[in-house]
Amino acid sequence: MKKFINPLLYSFGILFVLTFIITLLNYIGLITGLPLKIIKIVIPIISYLIAGFIIGKNSDKKGWLSGIEISLIITAILFIINLLFKNEFTLFTILYYIALILISIFGSIIGINRKK
Repeated sequence: MKKFINPLLYSFGILFVLTFIITLLNYIGLITGLPLKIIKIVIPIISYLIAGFIIGKNSDKKGWLSGIEISLIITAILFIINLLFKNEFTLFTILYYIALILISIFGSIIGINRKK
């Protein structure tokens, strides 16, 4: 469980910081409309990719399995947060979570191959 703390901190740190910046830019009026929607989709992708990369870099073998584990932990946390705020779940939401899991697996595969 200890190996998951660092990737989780990086993932949620990136997620919160980038979301805060985008929220400020939206509040000021610099980013609106379609670019805002695209950025809202890209921020979790970056977060999952970096978490997968970090967990893969810290793994000894089977980086894809570590990527699945970290992505399922992050997805479970985000799923619980969505339940608390009563967001509706659609087919797009489920497909989006599956895509995020695959991106984390890809990041962990890259991370394990970048090991020295």
